[in-house]
Amino acid sequence: MSINYSAVVADLKAQLGQDAVTDDAVRRFAWSTDASYFRIVPEVVVHAETLEQAKQTLAVARQHNAPVTFRAAGTSLSGQAIGEGILLILGHDGFRKIDISEDHQKVSLGVAVIGADANMALKPFNKKIGPDPATLASAMVGGIVSNNASGMCCGTAQNSYQTISSAKLLFADGTELDTGCEQSKAAFAESNKALLAELTELSQLTRNNEVLANRIRKKFSIKNTTGYSINALVDFEDPFDLINHLIVGAEGTLAFVEEVTYNTVDEAKFKASAMAVFYNMVDAARAIPPIKCDSVAAAELLDWASIKSVTGKNGMPEWLSELPEGAAILLIESRANDEATLNQYTQDVIAKLAHIETERPITFSSDPAVYGEYWAMRSGLFPIIGGERPKGTSVIIEDVAFELEHLANAASDLTDLFHKHGYPEGVIYGHALAGNFHFIITPTFGSQADIDRFHGFMQDVAEMVIDKYDGSMKAEHGTGRAVAPFVEMEWGADAYTLMKRIKQIFDPQGLLNPGVILNDDAKVHVKNIKPCPVVDDFVDKCIECGFCEKTCPTSALNFTPRQRIATLREIARLDASGDKQAADEMRAAAKYDVIDTCAACQLCTISCPVDNSMGQLVRKLRTPYITTTEQKVLDFQAKHFGAVNQVISTGFDVLNIIHKVTGDSVTNGLMKVGRMVSKEVPYWNPDFAKGGNLPKPAPASPDKETVVYFPACGGRTFGPTPKDPDNRTLPDVVVTLLERAGYNVVTPENTRHLCCGQMWESKGDFKNADAKREELIDALSKLSENGKVPVVVDALSCTYRALTGNPKVEITDLVEFMHDKLLPKLTLTKKANVALHLGCSARKMKLEPKMQAIADACSGSVKLPEGITCCGYAGEKGLYKPEINASALRNIKKLIPVEIKEGYYANRMCEVGLTQHSGISYRHLAYLLEECSR
Repeated sequence: MSINYSAVVADLKAQLGQDAVTDDAVRRFAWSTDASYFRIVPEVVVHAETLEQAKQTLAVARQHNAPVTFRAAGTSLSGQAIGEGILLILGHDGFRKIDISEDHQKVSLGVAVIGADANMALKPFNKKIGPDPATLASAMVGGIVSNNASGMCCGTAQNSYQTISSAKLLFADGTELDTGCEQSKAAFAESNKALLAELTELSQLTRNNEVLANRIRKKFSIKNTTGYSINALVDFEDPFDLINHLIVGAEGTLAFVEEVTYNTVDEAKFKASAMAVFYNMVDAARAIPPIKCDSVAAAELLDWASIKSVTGKNGMPEWLSELPEGAAILLIESRANDEATLNQYTQDVIAKLAHIETERPITFSSDPAVYGEYWAMRSGLFPIIGGERPKGTSVIIEDVAFELEHLANAASDLTDLFHKHGYPEGVIYGHALAGNFHFIITPTFGSQADIDRFHGFMQDVAEMVIDKYDGSMKAEHGTGRAVAPFVEMEWGADAYTLMKRIKQIFDPQGLLNPGVILNDDAKVHVKNIKPCPVVDDFVDKCIECGFCEKTCPTSALNFTPRQRIATLREIARLDASGDKQAADEMRAAAKYDVIDTCAACQLCTISCPVDNSMGQLVRKLRTPYITTTEQKVLDFQAKHFGAVNQVISTGFDVLNIIHKVTGDSVTNGLMKVGRMVSKEVPYWNPDFAKGGNLPKPAPASPDKETVVYFPACGGRTFGPTPKDPDNRTLPDVVVTLLERAGYNVVTPENTRHLCCGQMWESKGDFKNADAKREELIDALSKLSENGKVPVVVDALSCTYRALTGNPKVEITDLVEFMHDKLLPKLTLTKKANVALHLGCSARKMKLEPKMQAIADACSGSVKLPEGITCCGYAGEKGLYKPEINASALRNIKKLIPVEIKEGYYANRMCEVGLTQHSGISYRHLAYLLEECSR
């Protein structure tokens, strides 16, 4: 029976509201991908912030028999976070509870909590959650538990299955259960007797089948996420324990997980690492069984192909080029809570490996700077391979597991398969202690022959892993669609029948993530493969991993870089196929989401493992949209910027006078009329700043050091807002501060006319942008006598853009100058508390520590609102697209304690937006330092 999705959408919107539901074609396509190599376009996308919204979604799904796929961060690699029908995505603010028990032995986490954030909350107690996937900085708890994700250290002892205490669940029929609440369990037992009875019976049958029970125990003695966690059937008898553990690794096919309570694990205080270099893979594999003991927390194996791929790259040891062909490396880490035990552990490891010849002596280091280079090899593998792959190719990471005695032979067999099927670039690395290999290949999927080749490769891998070594086709990445065709092959008919019964017990309608884990289609793993067409050098390396989404200021508004790139790739594919009409239609429909609302802050580049720059691409894409008239306006502004800047500043003063006389409604009405005439007229808000001014330094004194000070556009255009506690402009405060510290201050004579060019670049006008930057650099070079006099700029983003122009003189941001030069010269009186923003420009320039140090020197308590990275003001874009700023800062007011009345940053435009949405005054750190040094 076909599903009437128009009715589904209408019912969802009626229940959840318009904002939570979309069937827009562009937005559906944008959410059709996760970190896997699949693409499936949903019919409708729901963003759920509450359990009630999830319940309403499931109710509509039941009514229309529509499938539902649950999605957390979408960092999964096997295609389990995408699906047809309804795609329910965890919202941007809900499901984020973090509740630590008084004894710190348990932590309750909403499923949208990012794993690293959970660990940050537990850090003061030397605790953490057990699972440690490589995606911990981006992956959400919902995905971590649903995939039974693990990593380098947790192995099979501290994964979600072993450390889960309880869970709050919502089943397909709308029933709720909290497995940690006796009252909830009693109610569930009354209303779901049949379900509990069936689970109990299934467990008994499994335990009574000795052959099957022993096979299950053997299969789960190594890492295994192929199929359901049927080890629960032999490990537990209580039906609620069964539910608790069957949900782990179920990939959203059995229930919606609302909250998980973990038993926490200890975080060791002391660490040391060694790089053991062996002459061959056989010796490296022989070294693993002896060190599978308490002395070793992690051991990562790198094969010869992995070593070659990182040799000669930035940050890698130079001696890698001297290693003999066929060498292998074992990165070993020991951890302890005291130095004596750590030393004992490291000596134990060295002794246990003494019988194996190594290319160089094994030595441990507890210096983070030293062992950081070791682990940079391991963490650098993926971005290096992903970043250097040919254009148009995909990146596929698979993970398999073997018993330790088979590792060397399995590695050799896997390498042979790389070459047999035309993937010579394939590399092998992995979590050696767990017998877990990851391998990376970069296939092309441009033709059916390419897909057939990949199918043949995966078939051979399955036969090698399963038939030859009885290993795991999926060790920690989840089954998804990628190995669904091999579940029965790996487990056998009896175990597969158990899994199908489990699915039927929990989801008799088959609504929840159908086709994932259990799938009768033997070729589902080579269907719905996403193409990777060439778009632009700025983003062609993108692997759609989703690491960018945590920091993107427009993630809650519409898109993140991952969705923008996915959309651009489809437009490129349509263009390449000759369907120009479809490409043009999609390009026009996507313009607002992809181009107009990207803040171009480039935080995505910082978090991107392959250094994509969506921000730079968006600026480039804006160029063709500049009309002839608009270009003339931009040219005029650049040529006469001094006059333009003065008029704008004066205009803000006039606007504030009008507002005082007429009030909000009249002023807002005037601005609306102005926007009808020109889109350069900004939106009004009551916190609009007054105009700024140029500084007036005191006459120079011959016995003082001189500094060249350039007041950037923001500070000299935007003065104080109504919430600011004084009427001084930033240039006035900076001059006061510099002169107090004993400096002569000089500024360019034509300051009003000078600009770094950011306002033109953000619109895609690179010609004027670069010309203005060169003009500024030339002026500063002359004034500083070619660098003899230090040059200071008072806005982070302007400093950053000036520095990217390779200036002939050293240009220092005011933040750095205050930290390095002014702090030692000033006597400070601390304030009680302040808020501090560490925005995108600060992060790009790596100035967060210095900003924090200034704030700490001036205040007894400094609050950094959690999760606020980029404010979304994006230069002057906040004036014309205020929804970006509003979305990025939607939570800031509730994150700042009521006793804090002032906040600080180092970019005037950003501070204007921060002031508006926080409800407190945000100003440059110079104000704080000036006040505290009086």
